[in-house]
Amino acid sequence: HGGANEAVLNMMAEIGDVSRIPEYIKRVKDPKDNFRLMGFGHRVYKAYDPRAKIMRTITHQVLSHLKLVDPILELSMELERIALTDEYFVKRNLYPNIDFYSGICLRAMGVPVAMFTVLFAVARTVGWTAQWLEMAMEPTPRISRPRQIYKGAVDRDFVSIASRPIQARL
Repeated sequence: HGGANEAVLNMMAEIGDVSRIPEYIKRVKDPKDNFRLMGFGHRVYKAYDPRAKIMRTITHQVLSHLKLVDPILELSMELERIALTDEYFVKRNLYPNIDFYSGICLRAMGVPVAMFTVLFAVARTVGWTAQWLEMAMEPTPRISRPRQIYKGAVDRDFVSIASRPIQARL
């Protein structure tokens, strides 16, 4: 995982300008051409990536708020429009996925492209750590097949860092 949203922006840079989109759409539709649109469709979400719906809203809010003039962002919004309306894409369920929108959003916020995968990993660190702790607490070590089911307390009171015992702060 990681790198897909970066690949989306690299593809946008390759396309370069809104005026060149028809040329690339033609290439996508040509079975003899190996060009693929990055950030469209998903291996697991065959119809539509449900995360993309949320990320699309957030991305449009960020772009609206920042009022950026960026040719790559304008190109991506036009590519999105075409993918959501062109029969070729609709028929094949090739909708923009979360990677399409997250790359655009991160770029708009000024996050360096080289940090995209780092952010991807940082967001998962809590889950990875929780899974590791659960595994380490098992009385008998065994091969783990995490199902990502939280089994902890449902409700817990917030305790400010200053009020926590020192060993809990380490």
